[in-house]
Amino acid sequence: MRSAALLASLAIGAIALPLDKRQVVTEYEVEVVTKTVYITAGFPAPTSGPKPTEDTSCLDDVYVSVPTPQPTSAPAPEPSSSKTTPTPTPTPTPTPEPVTSSSAVPAPSATPSAPAGSHVSGEIQATFGSGPDYEAAVLYHHNAARANHGAGPLVWDAACANNALIAANRCDFEHFIPEGAGQGQNLFTHSGDEFNATAGITESWYKGEFEAMQPYWGASDIPEDVFHEVGHLTAMLWKSTTKVGCVSIDCGTKMTVNGKASDMNKYTVCNYASAGNIKGNYGKEVGAPVSTTNLGSWLD
Repeated sequence: MRSAALLASLAIGAIALPLDKRQVVTEYEVEVVTKTVYITAGFPAPTSGPKPTEDTSCLDDVYVSVPTPQPTSAPAPEPSSSKTTPTPTPTPTPTPEPVTSSSAVPAPSATPSAPAGSHVSGEIQATFGSGPDYEAAVLYHHNAARANHGAGPLVWDAACANNALIAANRCDFEHFIPEGAGQGQNLFTHSGDEFNATAGITESWYKGEFEAMQPYWGASDIPEDVFHEVGHLTAMLWKSTTKVGCVSIDCGTKMTVNGKASDMNKYTVCNYASAGNIKGNYGKEVGAPVSTTNLGSWLD
């Protein structure tokens, strides 16, 4: 029997002024029983739930930075923070202004490129922290969720990955996106020996917020209190978002969460382009699910 705690937070920048600011923090713990099983591509044969690493704690966060506010778009909801375990269920927290920091950081430009690796399913994914297999896993888990909602597949983008690395190297559980990048951002961190990035994507951001979203498929807007429970999911499924780039690093003793030193040092950051969660656009950008039961697993 192993237990894990996951904390999540979401920040979304808007394309319109003034920018709304919202903040919510929730915490919860769950216990799960897991066993080591290796399975082939596709959905895993076993029904086991997410299995982050032993005795791990997790944090997850999303942010969006928009280059130039446009009067036609409504402000998007802000970030969220929540705590969960293998089956993490994060919630949105405040969205810092479109510009996350005044520090001058280069906004790398690159052409989206597909990872050279092929997707490998099973528990081994928990160990992926970089390289072709890691990129393939990130794309697979994002795109499996998107396919269930009629959204096109994301492609790997070097510019998003570079900006994600800039944020991750700060080893601080706070959003950081170069000014004008126009990207969204998810943060996920936990303690333990493995990164468990696919658990953050599929179990926390997607499945963890799926139930709360049920009454709002097709709605042009989402109530503020509900957004704090579904903001990660809507960011992942946003149809106009076409690119993603993620990094996972071990921050060792340098990690800070809420301004305090933390042993939740296996830090994953995903950046998205273009940023989603724009007020008034949820109905057309976030499609209803094809299936409400076959939602996949971090093991897939």
